[in-house]
Amino acid sequence: MVTRNVIEDDYFKVIDVINNWWGGRQMTHLLPRLFFEHFQSTSFIVEDEKNSLSAFLIGFVSQTHPNEGYIHFVGVNPEVRNKGLARELYHLFFSKVRNLGCDTVKCITSPVNEGSVAYHKSMGFSVTIGTDYAGKGKDRILFSKKIG
Repeated sequence: MVTRNVIEDDYFKVIDVINNWWGGRQMTHLLPRLFFEHFQSTSFIVEDEKNSLSAFLIGFVSQTHPNEGYIHFVGVNPEVRNKGLARELYHLFFSKVRNLGCDTVKCITSPVNEGSVAYHKSMGFSVTIGTDYAGKGKDRILFSKKIG
């Protein structure tokens, strides 16, 4: 496996598989190309020896709160889950944003994504409910972790 920063062309690799990786849920609209254009230094991709996509993490440093890193999207190919790829990507992101002056990392998920909630708890994130976070009646689970 090779881990590297994303490049613009990785957008197509990710968009081609993302709905499949989420069990058919429509997810492509949540990950526009702009993330692959503007957040390359804090976003990562993992490929196998055949250059096939195994995992990715898209994140950035908040402009409003420069001490906070934000993980926008993380995906792992279902065929290689439970091999530590997500944990590796999270730790790589923590290290990168810590070096950029961050002491906190935040992210969110939908309440239906119970696997994500369990995973983030196992990684030491605190969990709160964001009532109406994504609009009226659209709650989200908010995660926060001190990394400083």
